[in-house]
Amino acid sequence: MALPAGQKRLALRLLNLEAEYTILTAINPATRTYEENARIKELDFLCLAHGLPSEVKNNVLEYYIPGLEPVDITDSANHVRPTWCTDDEAEFLYWRHTRFIFRTDDLTRTNLDNKINAAQTFVQNILRSTTHSARLFYMQPKKKIIFEIYLKIDLSVGGAAEIDDENLEALWRLLELLNGELGHLQLKFIWKNDTNPNDLSAATKREVATNNSGPFTAIKQNLLAIVLAAARHYTTCMHAPATVNPITRWARYLSPMTATDPATTDAHRFAFARDWSTLRVSGQVSRMWTTRNKRGFVLWSLCGMFNVPIPRDDGGAATYGWWMGTPTFPLDLGDLA
Repeated sequence: MALPAGQKRLALRLLNLEAEYTILTAINPATRTYEENARIKELDFLCLAHGLPSEVKNNVLEYYIPGLEPVDITDSANHVRPTWCTDDEAEFLYWRHTRFIFRTDDLTRTNLDNKINAAQTFVQNILRSTTHSARLFYMQPKKKIIFEIYLKIDLSVGGAAEIDDENLEALWRLLELLNGELGHLQLKFIWKNDTNPNDLSAATKREVATNNSGPFTAIKQNLLAIVLAAARHYTTCMHAPATVNPITRWARYLSPMTATDPATTDAHRFAFARDWSTLRVSGQVSRMWTTRNKRGFVLWSLCGMFNVPIPRDDGGAATYGWWMGTPTFPLDLGDLA
């Protein structure tokens, strides 16, 4: 099975592999190395992906877009097609198959607003635009944005993992930009060894329960349930019809006086709702490892995962408690239920 020359050339251009393929195929077949022949076969396979059913093609191509890393929507430079997209069809396929991410590993209170503003431009002009050339608005299933929630822990001293308020604040505000459509979000939970907060390298990060397996599977399920519960409550409040009594609409977040105060704008009410959501999510996450046994299990497992020594202070001493057995992590939604 082979693609017509024109389709193959388009596929190579989309993958930014046209020059490499041209160079490799220009080499005399009799003198090509084993590695060069293997690379040609790999490139041919990627081109053939264009002939596969769309759901298969999407999963294949999105991991071979140039650079492999998802495109950060909080950087306005990424809101235009790359220079190697030299025609409209290549641009269409680029937007369709590229993975997007709202970058949060470098998130601070200082740059939060700028990131949200850039994301708003991306959502309005590309993701949810009905006139953008890629028509992402009409894709089924919905085009997703990866959003990473970092559980930070200093493995040199131990203690419990925590989520920064800014990380959750960004999630609620991004959800507003997406009109509450959770289908656009792909949530990921990441352990972050925060011994050096300025080190954002991959060596300091590990996904929680990759492929939904391993010792942290229950923790990941709980994290997802807690965050989604808060997100759904927030979305319900966003979409409440005008006929709903304001006291009822804001009951979860505000006192009746604040909910009906004419001097308080909806923007302020939503800010209060975001603060409430952040506080409750952080609280429920902290309650997952309130016992010595649970803290010890997490710390012991993470030190092994990051290949760092177990700390020998009070935080490290808790690791010995895990030898009592692997603890259970029952789901507790608290006020988010």
